[in-house]
Amino acid sequence: MFEKEAEEWVKNNLHSTEEDYIKAFKDGAEFGYNKANEWHYVKDGNPEELHDVLCFVIHNEHRYFLQGYLRDERWVLSPLGTYLNNDDVIAWKEIVLPELKEGE
Repeated sequence: MFEKEAEEWVKNNLHSTEEDYIKAFKDGAEFGYNKANEWHYVKDGNPEELHDVLCFVIHNEHRYFLQGYLRDERWVLSPLGTYLNNDDVIAWKEIVLPELKEGE
């Protein structure tokens, strides 16, 4: 997704120092980490349907984090299949699973 930007940076910084490359790598890693952990507000758009995400829900002044997905433009609680009140779902984020080491 960001290959063009990376290639353009290299072309424009051919005479950069090692420190510049280290900083660029760190900046890229931080950007990727932040993007993977980014919350998306429902008012700005929804995830693809039938794709589990972590939902931030406010219902009767209580706050919850629930796993859910969209089906027919309605939020569904996973794995129960119970519909949520669409107005209660405030934000969502991709579920990023940890990498398991061999034998775990």
